[in-house]
Amino acid sequence: MTSKPVSEGSLERVGDGDMTSATFGYLGAIVLGPVIPLVVYALRARRSPFMRYHAAAAVNLSLTGLLYALCCLILGGLLLLDSITVALVVVLSVGFVIWVSMLRYLIRGAIAANHGERYEVPSWICARIVN
Repeated sequence: MTSKPVSEGSLERVGDGDMTSATFGYLGAIVLGPVIPLVVYALRARRSPFMRYHAAAAVNLSLTGLLYALCCLILGGLLLLDSITVALVVVLSVGFVIWVSMLRYLIRGAIAANHGERYEVPSWICARIVN
């Protein structure tokens, strides 16, 4: 949950284009889920370790959010067997909390990427799918 300047751990210089692309990956994850971060990861990850790190973090956050949404839909389907009201109340409230928490970490990551820093997403909320 801390952001560290990139220059602390290495002698890497981060260009403005890298910071812009990394920020674009996070902001794209807010709008289109994992589509934009996957494109940024595929096209720009080999360019620099900074880009690879932030693109992987955005992909991991957005894919984890999709997995949480799938679990929420399964829970809603099970609760729908009992009552539609209960299913809607539980699924909408849990889904909203998940969406807000993912949005929070995506925005923090975008801010850190825009400043040329690394941002560690807590492992309890984000699965490491892409390295």
